[in-house]
Amino acid sequence: MRTASSLLSVLCAGLLMAGAVHAADAADDDDDLFQDTPAAGGSVPNSNSFKDDEDIDIPMAKPPPEERNLNMQTLSQTTKMPLNLDDKVPLADNWPPQIVYTDKDAVVVEIPVLYARSRAEFDGIAYWLVAEVYADGKKVAESRMLVNRDAIAEKGPSIQFFRMFAPVSGTTGTLEIKVGKAASGAAKPTELFAKTLPFKL
Repeated sequence: MRTASSLLSVLCAGLLMAGAVHAADAADDDDDLFQDTPAAGGSVPNSNSFKDDEDIDIPMAKPPPEERNLNMQTLSQTTKMPLNLDDKVPLADNWPPQIVYTDKDAVVVEIPVLYARSRAEFDGIAYWLVAEVYADGKKVAESRMLVNRDAIAEKGPSIQFFRMFAPVSGTTGTLEIKVGKAASGAAKPTELFAKTLPFKL
């Protein structure tokens, strides 16, 4: 009876030792599984290493380089008076009228008028320079400008570019442009010259 009891004690002790060894092995496995991964720099990053989305610096794209291919000679040519002034007489029929725009039932007519070559030639008597447009014998547009000493360039020629909107009744036809001179703003002008201009919408 005592021998059986001793054997049972030995078996229990063996089981307890085996359980302790197994627990130690499991603990070692867990330690290997949950071991901290070392940082590349040798230290663990803290919360200050991470920024909010608003703090992220995104480099701005550089704007494309400006094109500076401006030809100064071309610029000087385009700013000159676009008319040949050689042997041109003030208040005379120097240049033909032209249509610069068309619409469904209207055209825009332009005619340049040289009214002085220099301020020194002005006689000092102010007058109104008048341009009129006629369609089918009816006046459909008029433009006036006051010519006095202040309206004349001191050294160069002075030109009025009359540009007038003229309604028309057909898709094709002929306009008559009259240029005159009036003593006052309300006076009927004395005709200086007249031109005809065909149009087609």
